[in-house]
Amino acid sequence: MKPGPILAIVAGVLVNIGVVLVVVYAMVIGTASSRLPWKSVNESFALRPVLDVRDAPCAAGWIAGQDNAACYQLDQATNITAEKATASFGASSGQWVIQVTLNEADGREFTALTEKVHQLPQPRNQLAIVIGGKVISAPAVLEPIPGRTLEITGGFDRKTAEELAARLGGG
Repeated sequence: MKPGPILAIVAGVLVNIGVVLVVVYAMVIGTASSRLPWKSVNESFALRPVLDVRDAPCAAGWIAGQDNAACYQLDQATNITAEKATASFGASSGQWVIQVTLNEADGREFTALTEKVHQLPQPRNQLAIVIGGKVISAPAVLEPIPGRTLEITGGFDRKTAEELAARLGGG
């Protein structure tokens, strides 16, 4: 056999091996990066009026807070998806906050919900933010909040604030 056909066969095999390696590498890196904490996934979250709050352990039908110290009995959910979410350190508050921008329809839902709960007695004037089956924060609504922007606070450190913002649609 002449060297030309042998070289062509070897080159073809090497090219095929290279293509397979590139495909496998892309699949492995793609799968790994989908689990990275900073990858934006635009996870929806629920806003749920608080009916009652008690110390843990949680009874059936109650939802635990992120620190597992409090349990919340909650009303019906309003599911929201953020258009944009960013984490920043609030100089005036001295804590990390997540600023969430909603689309117009979700902004109207949010405004209507805050108009409803702000006039209720404590703890029913609280609005729980539920993500992944946990109450991330349950702030009291002191007045209706108009518009498409809300802030989530809850004693976050930088890492957890950035991870939460990424889960909600940030970068």
